[in-house]
Amino acid sequence: MHSPEKKDVVIIGGGAIGASVAYYLTRHPAYDPSLHSITLLEATSIAGGSSGKAGGLVAEWATPSCLAPLSFKKHAELAEAHGGNKLWGHRHVHCAEVALEARNLSNGSDSTKPEIDWLASGVLKSYTEIGDLSNSAQVNPFLYTTNIARLAAEKGARIIIGKATDIKYSTDNDKSVTSVDYTTQTGSAERLDATDVVVAAGPWTPRLLPQVPLQAPRGHSVIIKPTSAISPHVLFPTISPAADSGLKDLISPEIYPRPADALYDSETVYSAGPDDYDVPLPPSTDEVAVHPQKCNDITQALSSVSPPLQNGQVLVRQACYKPQIRAHEDGEEVGPIVGPLPGTKGLWLATGHDEWGMSNSAGTGVVVSEMVFEGQAKSAEVGSLYPEHFVKDH
Repeated sequence: MHSPEKKDVVIIGGGAIGASVAYYLTRHPAYDPSLHSITLLEATSIAGGSSGKAGGLVAEWATPSCLAPLSFKKHAELAEAHGGNKLWGHRHVHCAEVALEARNLSNGSDSTKPEIDWLASGVLKSYTEIGDLSNSAQVNPFLYTTNIARLAAEKGARIIIGKATDIKYSTDNDKSVTSVDYTTQTGSAERLDATDVVVAAGPWTPRLLPQVPLQAPRGHSVIIKPTSAISPHVLFPTISPAADSGLKDLISPEIYPRPADALYDSETVYSAGPDDYDVPLPPSTDEVAVHPQKCNDITQALSSVSPPLQNGQVLVRQACYKPQIRAHEDGEEVGPIVGPLPGTKGLWLATGHDEWGMSNSAGTGVVVSEMVFEGQAKSAEVGSLYPEHFVKDH
């Protein structure tokens, strides 16, 4: 299947979504590198934003239900095709909501074997499984994104580091995209001709398209090298201090054990604290500031429930911003925004993925590649995600 129409596709945003779109465009049956061009335009660095700093959970049971199962399947296929278990740490995991009772672990604890051996004895008060090895997996987000971008480039996609400044349109009655203006790292102004533009700029999308309603919660996280092996249990805890612990004001950070990978030669644990809206979105990913106390809050909570984490080495303290349509309850389906922008031929959105960006990255790449080359998604019914349901009139 080769498109008779020449396609010059510019993808704005080099995160997991943009890289996945580039990958699947170069694998689409209609893609002919001698006819079509695929350009991935990233302002700072590939995976420089939340795609390099997320937890990396991939779940068949994620939201939205119209996209998550496809994406879970495609993540598994990508790992099988390219050795993702080694290249980006793809593996299946257990997921659970747990109630943990924080202790002062420096006082020691009894020798009763805990249910999860890297938690302190007596800490685990309840365990509610929300995912198992059949429907839950994980990846290292930075390694997934950079490798998928590399694989796209190997099939002909061009990667340009430059900041998109404007999308240009035709002036006739049939409004369509014509080009993308951007500035290079040296400050020169350049232009890319385009028949199709996919805006996958995460929380920065409204800087180019103000009619797209996104807010940008900030999240802090840490990466710890534990002192002993950590089983693959992804935990979403509620941590409450024991009466005699002397602890107070603890947060309940998410906990993601990770296997050794190309970044770290031993197991690590990624842990993320709650979102906040305290600091506005900066101009670019390389200007995101880290609030040290918010990272300390995470390590303090971990130190009250797990000896291998209490005594482990903190390798990274970091922060990132997510593209969020609006705050919502766990399990509530709100977006993402994926599809054609009304009134403009060749303009596509792939943003607003919030906490499920990494999980839905592969599926988003598949359906957007089908939209660009075939006019509509074929692998999943994603009409409920179309921008017409979300964008403001303009």
